[in-house]
Amino acid sequence: MLCAACGAVQPPDPKADYFRVLGIPRTFAVDLVDLERRYKETTKVLHPDRFARADAQARRASLERSVQLNEAWRTLKEPIRRAEYLLSLHGVDIGERAGGGPNQSGGHVTLPVPQVVLMEVMELREALAESQSNKDAREVDALVARVRSGLDKAMDDVAKGFLAVPPELGTITARLVTVRYYRRFLDEARSVAESLADRGKDADAG
Repeated sequence: MLCAACGAVQPPDPKADYFRVLGIPRTFAVDLVDLERRYKETTKVLHPDRFARADAQARRASLERSVQLNEAWRTLKEPIRRAEYLLSLHGVDIGERAGGGPNQSGGHVTLPVPQVVLMEVMELREALAESQSNKDAREVDALVARVRSGLDKAMDDVAKGFLAVPPELGTITARLVTVRYYRRFLDEARSVAESLADRGKDADAG
């Protein structure tokens, strides 16, 4: 990070993964307290203000290092992003298409979305639409609770998959695809819940 001889900040290594950037083991089970401590300490060392009077090369290196550090922090502190990133380091990307076989691109395998996930989410969306039509806020809450429980279970499976030796990449990928669709559904449900709440307020006001 800094030159041992002169103390000048060094340009970032573009091939360094985010775990290396923050100086932690490449694993899903991250100590978040230690992660935050490392991030804050490194931020102080690399902050561009410290190099305001340095030459252009040093200022650029400081900025590039800071950008890399911030992206590493944002990725690794959040479990789902961390899992997806770690999976990508194993050469697997999450698919966004239904059916068919895996795609091979740039050494990475992109797996398709399991049909069972698509069917489940479609049924959830139909139930959500019906709840919205019936102005049934309780049913929306019940759907949200059901999906949040499923999301938590899926992330538990992801954690167990990474603990296996070797990691159970197929299981991890399938669960992360499910998590991605669950989160989209929760965003839709949140919008519906807010809409129903606004309608309720308008009715009370009237």
